[in-house]
Amino acid sequence: MTTAISTRDKLAFLNQFLGTKRSSLVEIAPKGTDVDRIIRVAMFEASRNERLVQCSPTSVYLALARACELNLVAGGVLHRASLIPMWNKRAKSYDAELWIEYTGLMDLAKRSEEVAHFVSRVVYENDEFEHYFDLESGDVLKHRVNHNDPGDLKLAYAVCYYTDGRRQVEVMSKHQINKIRKSSRSSDSGPWVQHTSEMWRKTVIRRICKYLTLTPQATAVLEHDIKTEFDDDAWIDTANNGHDGSVEDSGTIEQNIIDVQPDEKPTRQRKSKVKDLVEKAKKNDLPEPEADFTD
Repeated sequence: MTTAISTRDKLAFLNQFLGTKRSSLVEIAPKGTDVDRIIRVAMFEASRNERLVQCSPTSVYLALARACELNLVAGGVLHRASLIPMWNKRAKSYDAELWIEYTGLMDLAKRSEEVAHFVSRVVYENDEFEHYFDLESGDVLKHRVNHNDPGDLKLAYAVCYYTDGRRQVEVMSKHQINKIRKSSRSSDSGPWVQHTSEMWRKTVIRRICKYLTLTPQATAVLEHDIKTEFDDDAWIDTANNGHDGSVEDSGTIEQNIIDVQPDEKPTRQRKSKVKDLVEKAKKNDLPEPEADFTD
C-alpha cells in the first residue's frame, strides 16, 4: 500500500513539475509542435513503467526537451522514440533518456527536402532476395518474402528515394551487422535480444544516412544515437518493459539539448561534470540538476 501511494505521489509531482516547465519546452520546440501531447504521452508512459517514475524529474524534463526540440513524441502509437530509464552507476539512481527508434531515424531522414521516400527491411534465409549493380540501371534489388517459413535472419537493407528520382541502396550481411553488434555496450541484452530485427533495420539505416544530406536536427540525432549505443561510461541498460534502446552519458545529451547559444570555444568531447551541467542550465534558463542527479 505504501509503495502504491509513493508511486502516485511521484507521478503527481512529475506531472506538476513538467507543467511548470511547459513554457520552456514550448520555447525549445519548433513552431507547431504539440508540446502538451508530448507531455501527456510521457506521463502515460511513466504510469506504465515504475522505473521511469523513479527517474529524477530533471532527467525526464531534459529527455522531453530533446523530444520537443525534434518534434518527436516519446511513446504512443507512432512510437518514433521512447523514454528509457537508465541506471547511473555513479549516482546509483535511475535517469530518463530519450531513445530514438529506427522509425524515428527514418522520419527524421525524410524531413530533408531531398528525400521523397525511405524504406528498410530485413531478409530471412528462406526469402527470395537478389541484389546486384548494373551500369545502366544502377542498383537492382528484388525481395520476395516467405511468410510460411522465413528461417533465420540473413541480412538487412535500406533504400532512400530522392525527390529527383535517384535511389540510394545499402545492404548489410549478417556478418557485418553482428560485427557492429559486438561493439555495442548492450550486445547481449536489451534491444539486440528483445527486438533483434528492429536493431538490424536501425543498423543499416544508420549506415545509409552517411550518404544523405540530413537536416542539422537529424545529424544531431544520428550522432546522439550512435554515442548512445557505443559509448560506455556511467550508464548501463536496464529492463525497459519492451522498449528498444539504451542511452548515453547525461552530460552529452544535456549539452545537446540546452546548448542553444553558440559556444565561443570549439566543441570538445568531455565527461559529465556538475559544473558544466549547472553552467549550461543557468545560461539557458533551465533548472539546475538536482543533487541526486549529479552526485
